[in-house]
Amino acid sequence: MATKIRRSAETQKRFERGRAAARQRVIERGIIAFRSDAEMMDLLLRVAEYKRMPYGVLARSWVMDSLRKEAQAIGIEK
Repeated sequence: MATKIRRSAETQKRFERGRAAARQRVIERGIIAFRSDAEMMDLLLRVAEYKRMPYGVLARSWVMDSLRKEAQAIGIEK
């Protein structure tokens, strides 16, 4: 479980403004980046090759499908 950090009211406001600004930049850019080990990358490339599609398109489709299912499961999307 995450540790709760105590902040002054002003510090908390600055933190929340910074967090909101960072979130907006992520939304506007639409870029997700993450690292993967060599075994996972090899598997991704082989599956994409088998399906004859770009690996980025395949990975994005998996993320979007999983995200929609998760959002439905927790009740934030229909």
